Amino acid sequence: MSQRPERARFAVKPADKPAGSLDMILIGRLALAAALLIASIFVGNKIVKIIMLVLSALASGYDLGIKAFDSILDGDYFASPVLVLFVAFVSFLIGFGAEGAAMLLIYQLGLIVIAYAQKLTRGSAFALLKGQDEELSERAGELYKEDDALKMDMEPAALHSANFVLKIGLILALLYVFLLPLLGDYSYRVSIHRGLMIALTAIPASVVAAMPYTALVGLCFGTKRGVLFRNAKAMERTAEANVAVFDKAGVFSSGEPELQSVDAGVLDERTFMSFVAHAVYYSEQAFAKAIPQLNEQDYKLDVISDFVDVPGCGVELKIGGSPVVLATRAYLTARGIQLPETEDDGETYYLTVAGRYVGSLNISSQVNENASELLDSVRDAGFRETILLTEEGAGESRRLAEELGVDDVYAECDTERKLHHLEELNQSSRNHVMFLYANGVETHTAADVDVRLNRKAKYADLMIPADNSAALPFAIQISRRMSQVAKENAIFVFAVKALMVFLSMIGYCSIWFVMFMDVAAVLATLLNAIRVTKDPLIDLRRMAAEDDQD
Repeated sequence: MSQRPERARFAVKPADKPAGSLDMILIGRLALAAALLIASIFVGNKIVKIIMLVLSALASGYDLGIKAFDSILDGDYFASPVLVLFVAFVSFLIGFGAEGAAMLLIYQLGLIVIAYAQKLTRGSAFALLKGQDEELSERAGELYKEDDALKMDMEPAALHSANFVLKIGLILALLYVFLLPLLGDYSYRVSIHRGLMIALTAIPASVVAAMPYTALVGLCFGTKRGVLFRNAKAMERTAEANVAVFDKAGVFSSGEPELQSVDAGVLDERTFMSFVAHAVYYSEQAFAKAIPQLNEQDYKLDVISDFVDVPGCGVELKIGGSPVVLATRAYLTARGIQLPETEDDGETYYLTVAGRYVGSLNISSQVNENASELLDSVRDAGFRETILLTEEGAGESRRLAEELGVDDVYAECDTERKLHHLEELNQSSRNHVMFLYANGVETHTAADVDVRLNRKAKYADLMIPADNSAALPFAIQISRRMSQVAKENAIFVFAVKALMVFLSMIGYCSIWFVMFMDVAAVLATLLNAIRVTKDPLIDLRRMAAEDDQD
């Protein structure tokens, strides 16, 4: 079997379309072929009838010979044009020329109709982008016109299965040809005729013909709701995700911590805040963002030295040569430093100078109001585990995890630790990890799906509006819907083929009818692709109703 399965794809690649598709020459050829085929029915002379059928076959399918020859040179002996021509040729040899000529005509007409249906489906999909955010629609249009944008992970698997079925079908056809006359009162003419129908039914390409268009409908429908997937594979992986990992900053919080209270201790508050502002000047941690705007004095950066950022714990440095630590209780008590008790909510950071407690400040990041709703919707979607990544210390992180009800929490995470935790989580074959973040990660992570609250994310697989993390449930639902429809289409085509094999074996079928049903199955799956936007789940109905009210 050739390693170029796309050559056998039915009406998807340009190589499978008639030359000059939909042009007047082609239409004229097919009209002539149809006229000759119909006229042959009323001709009594057998030789004249055969000549008319041969001319009909040549008129409708001579260009298939070129494609078949090209496929054979490429080593693809089971490409659709090769099998179709083989069946047509043998049908003439065994006295079923009318069926062979009709089959070629239906095949060519089918390619034209399928190409038209594909065009309509593609147009309907991109029509979903009209009237939406212009910048988002343009971005989606650019992404989804890329060569690999519509290729699904399930497509090679489905095509591999179809190719396996093709081999089984050909073996079955050969067995049927030789065994049927031996086991029953049938001639080889009848057994070959039925074997040809079985072989024709086994052509695999129609199984995957609608998959790219099903993916396109799903991608564009997602964009219509403000959910931008990078490609079809991103949708598939979203549909399969079962572990949700959330980066607290920017997802469950605004990303801008607030200073709740200050205990200046032995210093006046102005001097204390100057110490603290100098301590966090070089820090990349979230809590440091709450401090600089409260400093009323000019910075003297030349007094800062030996700075060390300790993610989730605090900072260490020297100010004017004196060792200064601004850190959490756990970090300092582990070093034997005695600290006063505090009852503030949020995370308290204590300032020590030369090993002596000086004062403290309490910082809190307000959890978004929709955090619990977002987590509930993810659980309702069937995710078996929810995990929180935070930059805060262990105490504050555990408190937040209990408040939100997440299954697990990893505290004291800088970007490197977040990436490490994601890599560990994805090592289990049971885990299909979705990582939701806002900022700070400028690379592809080890997660199966990177979801960023930013429409202009460079590396994310899925981008949703920064102010609408609640769009995540919709993204999960539409992904599963698209994947479900694609699988249903493949199963439907397999079922039609199985029915045709059965009818061929018992003699209640004909060569042209097999081809007609294969074309009809492809058309049905293309029309079914639009069902990705139909029969939405409850949340989708609610979102649509809210949009209408707005």
